[in-house]
Amino acid sequence: MPRSLIIGNGSTLATFDDNAQMRDLYYPYVGMEDHTKYGDVHRVGVWVEDIGFSWFSDPEWECTLNYRPETLVTHSLLRNEKLGLVITSEDYVHPVKNILVRNFRVVSTDGKDKNVKFFFNHDFHIYGDKQKDTAFFEPYTNSVIHYRQRRYFLVGGNTSNPYEQKDDPEISEFQSMINCEKRNNHFGINSYSIGKSEYQGKEGTWKDAEDGELSMTTIDQGSVDSTVGIFCSVSPNKESEINMWVCLGKSLEEVVDLQNFIQDETPENAKRNCHNYWKSWVNKSDNNFGTLDKKIIDLYKRSLLTIRMHADNNGGIVAAADADIMAFNKDTYTYVWPRDGAFVSLALDKAGYMEVTRRFFEFCVKTQSEEGYMLHKFNPDGSYGSSWHPWFNNNSSQLPIQEDETALVLYAMWKHFEHVKDFEFIQYMYENFVKKAAEFLYIYTEEDTGLPLPSYDPWEEHRGVFTYTTACTIAGLHAASKMCHILGHYNHEEKYQDAADKMKQALLFHLFDEEKGRFVKKIDRENGKTTNTDYTIDASVTTVWKLGILSPEDPRSVSTMNQLVDSLTVNTPIGGIARYTDDYYHSVTEPTNDIPGNPWIITTLWKAQWNISRAKDINDLKPAKEILSWVESHATKSGMLPEQLNPFTGQHLSVSPLTWSHATFVETVIDFLEKEKELS
Repeated sequence: MPRSLIIGNGSTLATFDDNAQMRDLYYPYVGMEDHTKYGDVHRVGVWVEDIGFSWFSDPEWECTLNYRPETLVTHSLLRNEKLGLVITSEDYVHPVKNILVRNFRVVSTDGKDKNVKFFFNHDFHIYGDKQKDTAFFEPYTNSVIHYRQRRYFLVGGNTSNPYEQKDDPEISEFQSMINCEKRNNHFGINSYSIGKSEYQGKEGTWKDAEDGELSMTTIDQGSVDSTVGIFCSVSPNKESEINMWVCLGKSLEEVVDLQNFIQDETPENAKRNCHNYWKSWVNKSDNNFGTLDKKIIDLYKRSLLTIRMHADNNGGIVAAADADIMAFNKDTYTYVWPRDGAFVSLALDKAGYMEVTRRFFEFCVKTQSEEGYMLHKFNPDGSYGSSWHPWFNNNSSQLPIQEDETALVLYAMWKHFEHVKDFEFIQYMYENFVKKAAEFLYIYTEEDTGLPLPSYDPWEEHRGVFTYTTACTIAGLHAASKMCHILGHYNHEEKYQDAADKMKQALLFHLFDEEKGRFVKKIDRENGKTTNTDYTIDASVTTVWKLGILSPEDPRSVSTMNQLVDSLTVNTPIGGIARYTDDYYHSVTEPTNDIPGNPWIITTLWKAQWNISRAKDINDLKPAKEILSWVESHATKSGMLPEQLNPFTGQHLSVSPLTWSHATFVETVIDFLEKEKELS
């Protein structure tokens, strides 16, 4: 299920589904240690006296999910005619402190006063599983705390309008027992239940909530979950407020201190601070958006915020936080691909967020191999991620790499320097990354031709010598040469420039097919000879002009792109551009001439970039603007962009949101604005 809402602060990341229920909770790294079992729901339910109970996922709820404009504070509307309630839900993660807050404001819609109970279920899978976990009620903080080893999750909350009054002797004694005293004009949680889940046939304490009462069991261990209840009175004329929070830390003392903070600060003030912080962040650059529609501008800003949510404070930029992809291959997209990170960095630097890209480059320093190359992908803590590229194949050893992942980081570093002109940083990067990376690109070539040795393609499916990879490697060597120049390493400058020039000539000779008038996808080489040519039309060959290897006006670029657009356009009402012909990844139908594969956001935006690069007057920009509008039309209401779309329905396929999709949208918007200004 696509993630409709994502909030975080670079250490904590939470995602929510279409029913406003939490599906992923990452801590202490963005994309690493999902404490919700890869997309299992953390339920929210509502009980109304004399009417009944309903979970947010039940069909009688009407849910409209969105954000407060230009912020990472959600703003959703939930309506239930059966219960006679309308709820405004606002969620946020504190920008600095690891506290997730869910704020609910409730009004009665049928003209009646009501006693209402909110129930919040948490089924943590600490460190990714449910072994050896403990949950207990802590009376001094009036909270339920889950923990295992160095991970603690404190669940607390309050309400401004409790329906169980303190002056009732029985209730007063009960509330005193669980320390439910008034604090900042709010009362704490009213009830709780802790028990087994997913063990011996037990579903979990969420079932205990459906009659409106919880068992008040105080502790359990092993495979456990918990549910807390917060009770309030609701009227038709005034909003009642309920807050629930999760404090995340590495010790009991830390999460208790965090609860004290949010209680003293108050959730309302913390929400206001969060709102102001992110609104200032996303508007740091005073952009003139020219003739672009407001919807495109809004998606541009939402894309920047979405990218930031996928950027860990330690530098890693994960591809996607949507863990439902786990069901497809028992793995996720929550890794740092150096290629994706490089493309994201290019977009962020153009948009003015150099501090985020700098951390990414420092992450690359930590993860680079001694030989100079970047491996397939990494976990956000810098450890080597999962891979399907073998080290040994066909009775010989091989490097399990995609060479573009090394080359593009070099290219992005040079572009970063062009933006910031930080000589000290580029000197540091040269000594700690560039020297080894450039030398690897120089050595990892076929001696006679200068072509790169075989590696895997950007789609991670095939091995060979690719047009795409060759273009990336040329760009990486060019970048290394330029960095050597500004730092005074003139011998290496000439060395890498000569290698890039030789490789470019090899690219044009071996990978451009004169007869077909286009660049081929790849060739296989053996003993200095081409043994096979793959003529599959592949959108990735756009790197030849995107990275400046050839001009967009070069006849070879033009001929290639014309054939690419003609062959990869999806001829359904949905439209868009596929990755390559006969693409089966997440396909919903057998590939045909009309549907060569699913439309991808990235590849469709590459077409827009092509239109922009060749525009000679304002009218020439119209096709690109139409593509930007097309992308916006296929975002969720909350502004999430997927990897790919169903060619018949437009439904989001694979993961949603995908960081690379959002980065490409940001880059395309900036390219459009720069060209529009130039032509005006």
